[in-house]
Amino acid sequence: SSAFVVALEASRPVTREEFSHAIWHGDGRSRWFDKPCQFVVCDNARAGFSGEHSMMDGTPTLRLVQYVIENSPLPMGSANVRNCTFEQLHFRTPPGLVAAAKTAERLFIEGTEKQHLAVLNYSAYGKEEIKRLGCSPDAFIQLALQLAYTRLYGSARPTYESSMTRKFLHGRTETCRSVTRDSVAWCRAMMSLSSNDEERISLFQTALATHTRLVREAVEGQGVDRHLLGLRMVLRPEETKPEIFEDPAYAYSSHWYLSTSQVSSENFTSYGWSEVTPKGYGVAYNIRKECLIIHIACMRNEHALNSDHLAQYLETALNDVRNMLLKA
Repeated sequence: SSAFVVALEASRPVTREEFSHAIWHGDGRSRWFDKPCQFVVCDNARAGFSGEHSMMDGTPTLRLVQYVIENSPLPMGSANVRNCTFEQLHFRTPPGLVAAAKTAERLFIEGTEKQHLAVLNYSAYGKEEIKRLGCSPDAFIQLALQLAYTRLYGSARPTYESSMTRKFLHGRTETCRSVTRDSVAWCRAMMSLSSNDEERISLFQTALATHTRLVREAVEGQGVDRHLLGLRMVLRPEETKPEIFEDPAYAYSSHWYLSTSQVSSENFTSYGWSEVTPKGYGVAYNIRKECLIIHIACMRNEHALNSDHLAQYLETALNDVRNMLLKA
């Protein structure tokens, strides 16, 4: 019945990757993953927040964490400590519960060991420089990500970007599909030796405008994915599915090789989640004023994905896009 949980982690994370793992899942023994809100404090006083996504989205949890930071009763670095009273809880653990806990522990270890994550702290520039270049920061990052993925794998694949629909009653999210004809045309030009800077810049600006328009439409409830989901959900078991839902192209287009979203804060050193398909990446990005922090996660499996490789390609893409625009 608690509104949130405070989890005390024994670990002392140093690197961004260690910190991400600690806040994301830790060793599993100090967490209640059915709780929507968990504040996690590590043994070296680094702290973070873990949210259960089915109940809430990034923007409300960002506001929650920002409120906690801004209204902390103690200033950062304060030596004052409040006296708190704790009471140990004693649990009855019948054999069935012990066996279930051991099974959960085994599955937890297997699941977390498969996760491969990289945190790219890109310090060459951030939101202010992107705006000086005349670009939407979000669309800029999305196109750089498309370029990085296309260079790494040779083609673009279905990409999900979360767009908020909170202006509507009970609204949560809609999908912005980041792969468009315009984004593909620009990526091809960037990889073609026969294309010049003028052509590449023109194609980039067209792709940027297209992406910005699609995000705006999604926010206004004019996307397609939630509409199609609603139609699918209202089908009764005995009804025949419309042809679109049986079309292989529709199934492929909803298989998110890149699942992406932005939650930006000057107070966060990392933020992210896992992939949504064994063949894909989860890419979370924090657009700060003077830097970009990008969390990339994938599974260690037969598909041979590598978060470090995508992070490296993305760093190169971010350099190339800025250098291209400076020639305009």
